[in-house]
Amino acid sequence: MGLVVWIANRRKSTPGFVYIDDNFSAMVGKAMTFYPRYQRLFPTDQAELLELWNILRVDHELGKQVFGRVLVIIGFEVDANTMTFTMPQSKLTELLAGLKEFTAASSSKRLPRHPLLRFMEIAGWVNWAFNVYPLLKPALSHLYEKIGGKSNLKALVYVNHGIARDLVWFRGHVRNSAGVHILESLDWDVHEADVEAFCDASLSGLGIYFPAIGLGYQSNIPTAAPPPEVIFYFEALCVCWCLHRVADLVRQNGRVQARRIAIWTDNENTFHIFNSLRAKPGYNEILKSSVDVLIANRFQLRVLLIPGKQNIVADALSRWRNDIATAHHNATHPGNNLIIDSQLSPPEIPVYK
Repeated sequence: MGLVVWIANRRKSTPGFVYIDDNFSAMVGKAMTFYPRYQRLFPTDQAELLELWNILRVDHELGKQVFGRVLVIIGFEVDANTMTFTMPQSKLTELLAGLKEFTAASSSKRLPRHPLLRFMEIAGWVNWAFNVYPLLKPALSHLYEKIGGKSNLKALVYVNHGIARDLVWFRGHVRNSAGVHILESLDWDVHEADVEAFCDASLSGLGIYFPAIGLGYQSNIPTAAPPPEVIFYFEALCVCWCLHRVADLVRQNGRVQARRIAIWTDNENTFHIFNSLRAKPGYNEILKSSVDVLIANRFQLRVLLIPGKQNIVADALSRWRNDIATAHHNATHPGNNLIIDSQLSPPEIPVYK
């Protein structure tokens, strides 16, 4: 089918995209052409592709030549006018009921146990839903941790509280989500960001720096015991705190207008978990809190990596070296003196062991 599409593109740029052996495209609804073999009108691109298939002797049948304003593609409803991917209501209801049954406590209030195979089925089911709900990937963190290294598909495995919390969080967002808006999901460059911030953490504190508005935040590190890789936890928490601060600044009389947010970190692990939205359970609540902010405010986020030696102001703020932070900002942004706020604290993130 890849070769057939290549021929079609060389011949007349007909198909839009391909999934296995299915071809899809979109065009203006009034552009219709009569196709003799099936004695009916089709969108012009579709009719031309069918004619090419005839030339190449590619078999096809009427029942599979569908078109309309909304099509079901690999189980999802694709609306060509609203530019959205959504899950059909029947599939959504089935998914939510399946997850509720999977985590339902027994009469003795104990969480259930299921064969390992059922855990794998749930993971596959939720992964399929990520096509429409990509921000909800943290929902499988504890489940993957639980089944890692296990191979006996019939062995009974307990659902733990971490799995239950993650899947309840997933269900809550799915019930309130309209799906993926394609136009809002396009990639964008960092220079197109509405807000640019720099984050850093040390064993002394957290630092956030908004260069464009000359604003810095710093805080002591939380007292709750983090996972073993302490600095990684604080670096990730700092990015999460930054998102919360952007949301607060937007609410404060529109001081910041934000839709696209670019956050720089000098910690590679933090960069990876925010770009994959996958982390070990000890860090997963940070991701979930961040996703809550993104969804509630319809933010789009890019977390980028910067060398530590270039992250001067955020690093200085995290170490309470406000003299260095102020001097560097004022030198690079003359006339826009740096204001440092040390009164706020990062969000309270539960630390589950």
